[in-house]
Amino acid sequence: MDLKGLIANTPKRQLYLLLGIAGAGFVFVWWMYLYTPARNERDRLFSQRARLEQDLFQKRRLRLELPKLKKAREELQRKLAKAVRALPEEKEIPNLLTQINRLGQDSGLVFTLFKPGKPKRDEFVNRIPIKIKAQGDYHELGHFFEQISRMERIVNITDLKLEQTKKSRGRTREATISGEFTATTYTFGGAEEGAQEGAQGRKKR
Repeated sequence: MDLKGLIANTPKRQLYLLLGIAGAGFVFVWWMYLYTPARNERDRLFSQRARLEQDLFQKRRLRLELPKLKKAREELQRKLAKAVRALPEEKEIPNLLTQINRLGQDSGLVFTLFKPGKPKRDEFVNRIPIKIKAQGDYHELGHFFEQISRMERIVNITDLKLEQTKKSRGRTREATISGEFTATTYTFGGAEEGAQEGAQGRKKR
């Protein structure tokens, strides 16, 4: 029996049912093996393109920000170099003490006590306190503090105590003051360096 005869002799209801089943099978195959993989590939490509566009945006932004970042880096390096210059190395401390002493003498002060203390370790720096007692007048002491503030190295004046006295200076007798204070300078080092030195000392033992 040929195909035409088979179709002609098949009831229309069965024929429509067979055509519906065949069509549904075709749609199923098309959906599972053609449309779904193509859609998944499209979604993957869209996602990849979005990531690439985001990467491109970030790189363009970095390229635009690069001059600002370089400028900020140079500024930080400049500030760091300035900070390093303001903190003397340990070997420079004797010269710094001599300089402070000379500034006092040039200001007209008479030091009755000039005693550097032991370094005190902080987190990043070592503090070196200097106990100072000086005699002079207000102008001389103020001039000394002004010269200290203009030094390239950091020297902080704390614990200032003033007492007005009268003391013979040369042939005249005039009002003077006696000042007691702590001048503190700093060097790089601190607790971390101390811990390393302690560990090295224990290893040597």
